[in-house]
Amino acid sequence: MFKLKKVIMMGIFTVLVIGAVQVEAHPTDAQHNEEGYYRAFWVQAFAPGLKTPEEIDQLVEDVSQANMNAIVAQVSRRHDAYYRSDVLPFTEDPAVPQGFDPLGYLIEKAREKGIEVHAWVVVGPMWHPIYGGEPQDPNHIWNLHGPDAADDQTWVTRGYDGSVGNRMQPYLDLGHPDARDHVVEMVTDIVRNYDVDGVHLDYIRYPENAAGNPKGWYGYNPTSLQRFQEETGRTDRPDPADPHWLEWKTEQVNTLVKRVYLEMMAIDSAAKLTAAVVSWGFDDPRHTEWWAMDPVQRAHQDWKRWVQEGYLDYAFVMNYDPDADPTRAARYDAWIEWQKDLPRNRGIVIGPALYLNAPKDSLSQIQRALQPSPAGRHAEGISLYVYNVWSNDSTPRGEIIQMLHEATDLNNHEPPFAAPVPVPEPAWKKAPHGHLLGQVLQGEGKMPLSGVHVLLRRGNNGPVAAELLTDANGYFSVTDLKPGNYRVEINGHKHAQQLTIKPRQVTRAELTQ
Repeated sequence: MFKLKKVIMMGIFTVLVIGAVQVEAHPTDAQHNEEGYYRAFWVQAFAPGLKTPEEIDQLVEDVSQANMNAIVAQVSRRHDAYYRSDVLPFTEDPAVPQGFDPLGYLIEKAREKGIEVHAWVVVGPMWHPIYGGEPQDPNHIWNLHGPDAADDQTWVTRGYDGSVGNRMQPYLDLGHPDARDHVVEMVTDIVRNYDVDGVHLDYIRYPENAAGNPKGWYGYNPTSLQRFQEETGRTDRPDPADPHWLEWKTEQVNTLVKRVYLEMMAIDSAAKLTAAVVSWGFDDPRHTEWWAMDPVQRAHQDWKRWVQEGYLDYAFVMNYDPDADPTRAARYDAWIEWQKDLPRNRGIVIGPALYLNAPKDSLSQIQRALQPSPAGRHAEGISLYVYNVWSNDSTPRGEIIQMLHEATDLNNHEPPFAAPVPVPEPAWKKAPHGHLLGQVLQGEGKMPLSGVHVLLRRGNNGPVAAELLTDANGYFSVTDLKPGNYRVEINGHKHAQQLTIKPRQVTRAELTQ
């Protein structure tokens, strides 16, 4: 349950942080080699690769042989679990042997080879037609809060006209408080119960507009729309192109990612939060204002802000382009140059699509990703999509693995991964900064209050360190704060709390009004 609070201003407060990590440039070529570099495979669970001990043994051997150092393993396809979960029902995938724990087995085998495991969970889509029918488990969220649920129970986002879109693949509406709690619980469940190196969020965004409909078509879940109206004082159903509506929906994604990051860090500070993020559209990111581009306008995914303000550890950019198309090849080059040069506090991993390319084109894209930009800068890694679909021409798996690490005719005797490298060491994990995760509640029932103006001061009456609004669940959060004493205020001095930020820790605060 939740309670909404009206605020006078429409705009979303931009967080201003005093004493936070400055947005920095990038490693030099020498630093790139010394500090490590991600060489990862995305491994999806819609095809063989993660479902049996034999498949996982082969996967780990392939990754090790190719001199790669990380596996991003899809362990939740559509809010089901390829692991023992306290939150999600176990997968109904018949290919998984009874009693087998794919994630647990993968971690065990990957550890033997020094390979990181990042548990990949899909956030947005609730189900998929490929399953052949509706989920059987009555506790699956599709059955409890899916497209057939009542307005006050559904978590599904709707279009401007009230439509769900694909009934068998509805999306969570990230403005719904209960849906947001569910996402947090999915991630923290994994981190509590498994020694993963990280959790990887996919589809952490709004769905793309339906064919023929304008950008911003989705987001009209009844509960989410009510929140927007009460927080802004409006009574209308905003047009999809309404700039305030776009800003509000984008902030729903921002604040959810930030909360997930801090909730996860509070459990295991070493575990990394990563996310698959979009590089949509044909605007050149080197010469176009970020807010005007498709990642924000179509997906409401402001991931540039995530790596610049410290919302997660690594953004894995889905740079999916076929090199055979000159326009797409040029698009790929523009995006990866911009990614390498982007000033940031967190890491960026380039993600070429093997499945769209012939092996020679994939090799070319890999080599271009590894090279420095014209300014001499690098990304922090490369992740290949996808292990289960090697190429667009049915080249055998063995040849693909070989071309990555051995000199062959296929790679002109210049393999991209000729020798092993370590994973990067995220400097921000060791930096002497602390983080704040607070919540504003109302009354003895402790009902979360959204849209409350929060002020964070350094010291008792010092300068403002951050100014923001509480999210759908009453949370507010700030990353990378300078350690020391702070005062958090709501409604001016009427409700305030003193707190201490400690290095490399998440400080929690609870305020009641």
